[in-house]
Amino acid sequence: MTETGISIAEGDRWHWQYDGEPTLLVGATNTDNPFQWTGDQLRDHLDELVAVGGNYVRNTMSDRGGNDVHAFDEVYDGTYDLTSFNETYFERLETFLDETAARDIVVHLTLWDQHDLSDSHPFSHENNVNYGRYDSGIASAADIHQAVDRNDVVYPHLERFVDRVLDVALDYDHVIYNVNNESTTGEEWERHWAEHVHERAAETGADVDVTSMNMWPGRSVAVARRYPDTVTFVEMSQANQDSKGYRGQEHWDRLQRWREEIDEHVGPRPFNNVKIYGTDEDNPSAGSAEEAIERFWRNLIGGAASARFHRPKQWGIGLDDRAKSQIRSVRLLTDAVDLLALSPRNDLLSDRRPNEAYCAAESGRAYVVYFPDGGAVDVDFSGAEGSFDVRWLDADGAAWSGTDSLCGGDRRTLSTPDAGNWLAVVQK
Repeated sequence: MTETGISIAEGDRWHWQYDGEPTLLVGATNTDNPFQWTGDQLRDHLDELVAVGGNYVRNTMSDRGGNDVHAFDEVYDGTYDLTSFNETYFERLETFLDETAARDIVVHLTLWDQHDLSDSHPFSHENNVNYGRYDSGIASAADIHQAVDRNDVVYPHLERFVDRVLDVALDYDHVIYNVNNESTTGEEWERHWAEHVHERAAETGADVDVTSMNMWPGRSVAVARRYPDTVTFVEMSQANQDSKGYRGQEHWDRLQRWREEIDEHVGPRPFNNVKIYGTDEDNPSAGSAEEAIERFWRNLIGGAASARFHRPKQWGIGLDDRAKSQIRSVRLLTDAVDLLALSPRNDLLSDRRPNEAYCAAESGRAYVVYFPDGGAVDVDFSGAEGSFDVRWLDADGAAWSGTDSLCGGDRRTLSTPDAGNWLAVVQK
C-alpha cells in the first residue's frame, strides 16, 4: 500500500517523499505563524504560493500580537486561566491544516518559540491565575524551560498545551515537527518534547518526524548525531544568515561537511532549511537579499531536502517576486532533470573561483551547475562518453534561455549567457 502524507523517502533518506513520491520542499511565506491568519488572507497567500510551485510552509504556534489570539481563555484584562483553552486558537490551527492539506502543502510546525515568552505572555506568572512567582519558582515566562520534569506546578500546564496542539495536528499526515525555534534551552527540554511528540504519535498509530532548530547550526547537527531515533531530520536554518551562519563558498562547504558527518555517524537524513535569511533592509545579522537567493540554490544543489525564504522586511524576502521566480525555476529544473537523483559534485569543477559555481551530478548521465553571478568553469566529463544536451535556465527570470550540446570524454567549459543566477542542465 502506498504511504500517504510526508515521510522520509524510502529509497533516498537524504530527502522526503509525499504520498510515496520523492519530493523537494520549497516555499516562502510572509509570516512565521500563518495559522493565525483567517479567511481570504490565509487562502489567498497559500494559493499564491502553490501557483508558483511552492509546497512548504513554516508555522510556529506563536501569539505575539496584532490579530493573534492566545491559546488560553482570558478571565479578565490581560490575565489568563491556563486550565481553560481558547478554542478560537485551536480552530484556527485546524482551519490552517485543512487548507494546507487541500493544497498538498507540507507544514513545518514549531511547538515552542522562545521569542514568544515575554512578560506579557500567559505563561508569565504575572499574567495567569494558576501560579505565582514563588510557588512556581520562575521569575519570567522564559524560565519555563527549566520546568521539564522538575516543576510540578508549571509543567502540567505546558504538557496540557502541547497535547492540545497535538490533538489537532496528529490528525493530519502532512506535518513535520520542530520542538523549538532558535533553541538555547538545552538538550533536556529539546529531547523531552521530541520524545513526547513521538509517544503521542505512536498512541494514534502514526510515525512522525521531529527535529529541533538550535541557535547555532553546528549544534543542530550534534543533537541529530546524539539522538538519531528521536531527532529524525536536521534543521539547518541558522546556517543561512550572516551572524550565526555562513555566506558564499563557506556556506556550501559547511553544508557538505555536516552531511558527511551525519552520513558517517548515523546515516543519511533530510537537511531542512525552513528559514533562508537575507533582506533588502540594513540588517547585518541576516545578510543581503542577493545572498538569500544564493543560499536558496546552494542548499538545493548541495543536497538539502527543503528551502524556504524567511518572512520579509527585517529578516527575509518572503513571498516577493524574486522568491516566486526562484521557486518557479526550481520546478522548471525538476521537470527537466531528476535533481533528487544527483549528488553534490564540486570535485568535477575546475578553473573555478570561490563561490563561482556549484555542481550536482550523476556522472555519465546528468549534471546541474549553478552560477550565482554568471561565469565560466570547466566540468569533468572524462567518464562520460557520447553527446550531451546543454540547456540554460535563467533563475531570476524563471525561463529557459538557450540550448547547446557538447561531447563527453574530457573537460568542457560551461559559460553562462549573462550575469545573474543561472543553472546549466547537461544530460544525455
